[in-house]
Amino acid sequence: MTTTMNLKTKTILVVGGAVGIGQATALLCAERGAHVIVADFNEAEGKATAQQAGGTFVRVDVTDEASVVALCASIAESHGKLDALVQTAGILKGAYVALEDFELATLRQVVDVNTIGSFLCAKYALPLLKKGQKPAIILISSPAAYGVSSSYAYAMSKGGVSALGTTMAGKLAPEGVRVNVVFPGGINTFMKRSVIEEDAARKGQDPQAAVDAAAQSGLGEPIGVARVLAFLVSDEADYVRGSVSTR
Repeated sequence: MTTTMNLKTKTILVVGGAVGIGQATALLCAERGAHVIVADFNEAEGKATAQQAGGTFVRVDVTDEASVVALCASIAESHGKLDALVQTAGILKGAYVALEDFELATLRQVVDVNTIGSFLCAKYALPLLKKGQKPAIILISSPAAYGVSSSYAYAMSKGGVSALGTTMAGKLAPEGVRVNVVFPGGINTFMKRSVIEEDAARKGQDPQAAVDAAAQSGLGEPIGVARVLAFLVSDEADYVRGSVSTR
């Protein structure tokens, strides 16, 4: 009988694993027995997370196709396969900027990381995943994809991630690759705190007090989402389809 949530046979790539939800996911998957590959542009914190997880760090720029190709080539050489890709890398720029003032360069930067980055990671990880055990791709979207976001670029990019994941799920299912899109709620990450602080500052309020108030009113912790992601990459999640929302 298998142990629930046992990931000992899994090789899991966590892109954006240096901090936040990605870091919490990398550490939890490692705790449950997986070999974790942490990929991130943030080299210092990425290496620290990989060391703590007993895994491997590879620097990657998800907006650069050659960088993503090199990441997957290194995994092919060192491991030969992947059982799961968890793509958590993302940025938020242009919060509270009016549409008429929104710069195209900002829009492109956010879409390049969040949407195109997700596409590139999935595309080049797929051959490795097809060699894995009950392979899974997990993409991170946001309620901003269907609600009102602080940033036009962020909303647009996460809408793209959602559409990408939905299409991939349908097309890759016959090949035995499961795809889920996760929609985390308000989570206590650097990115979320920065947006709260920026909103408070523009209203003339104390930024730290605003963050504290948000935490008290239900801002979730990264480990809560990590538990969902660690479940989704496990064999126990084999029947889960479509999108998953979290607190």
